Amino acid sequence: MQLGLLSGCGRDSAPELATPPSDPGAREALRELAGRLNGIEFVGPVCATEIGEAEPLEALLQQLRDTPETTLEAALLTRIASDFANGERLDIAGWQLSRTECLLLAAGAHEQGMSEPRRTEQGELQFQQFAEIERWGPEETIEGRIFNPIGNGRGGFWIRVAEPVPGSTRLMLDGVLLATHFEPGVVTASLEPDYMDEVIAKPGMYPLLMVDTARNIAQRVGYLTVRPRPPAATLADGSQSAVFCQVERWGPDHANQGQAFNEQPDGGAAFWVRIGCAPRNARLRLNGRPLPTTVSTSLVTARVPHYAELEPGDYVLDIHDPDSGETLQVGTFRVN
Repeated sequence: MQLGLLSGCGRDSAPELATPPSDPGAREALRELAGRLNGIEFVGPVCATEIGEAEPLEALLQQLRDTPETTLEAALLTRIASDFANGERLDIAGWQLSRTECLLLAAGAHEQGMSEPRRTEQGELQFQQFAEIERWGPEETIEGRIFNPIGNGRGGFWIRVAEPVPGSTRLMLDGVLLATHFEPGVVTASLEPDYMDEVIAKPGMYPLLMVDTARNIAQRVGYLTVRPRPPAATLADGSQSAVFCQVERWGPDHANQGQAFNEQPDGGAAFWVRIGCAPRNARLRLNGRPLPTTVSTSLVTARVPHYAELEPGDYVLDIHDPDSGETLQVGTFRVN
């Protein structure tokens, strides 16, 4: 429920909610409400784009006045419930939002100066499905990190499709057409370095479309989410890391001798480390021994091929970046 995005919930912290929708002051009350919504930096501008209302506040107020309710709070709750019951909802990067909620978020984005005009020069695109998308990526990155890097400051997307798409197809990110390439079953697209720098410069959500430029039709793919960069980690010497973010949690931290801890499908053992950022070439090490490591957004995993050889005792787990030379201690793993 998006009313929870207010700084505190209920009428004590949001007295505007007690205003009747028919009251002459309802518009100003709703404006104050939208202006105080918290945590909408990601989804607010997306709702503004998806809803497509030039004046979302006015559209929302009219909907609330069409209810029999006597307060804005009750009218919002009634409209939200009605939207879900009637299937009037939007799926935004996994968030199921009613149209009314999205109108409120769009109004908040407008009031707080978060909305920007779309940059597409394609004119009015007609939305219809023309490709069967199986999966795509990457769906997220963190502030300042080039996603799916392909060299020279470039990064890009990949989309697996069940059938070939027209040769006039281009991927479009937030209104900007990307250089698009085709391989059997895969469509890829890259961002020029300047545009990549612009996209990853600050947190936000960016719509990704597949556009058939010959027919001026578009199909929604999803949203790229740029998450805020987490705090930098502190190294053993007390200095701040230039490449690692703080470790949030990791595991497992103990196992019995000979046990395949965090057992994998093939019976092997593995560690996982939840960390805000880590270089792609970083490697987890157990007592200095490098492990086969996979680095992805917010997660580092590593297999431990020699787990059966570990004797009882304590082992230091750290993560090392060969490019910068930095090593970040993760924790102590105990074999019982």
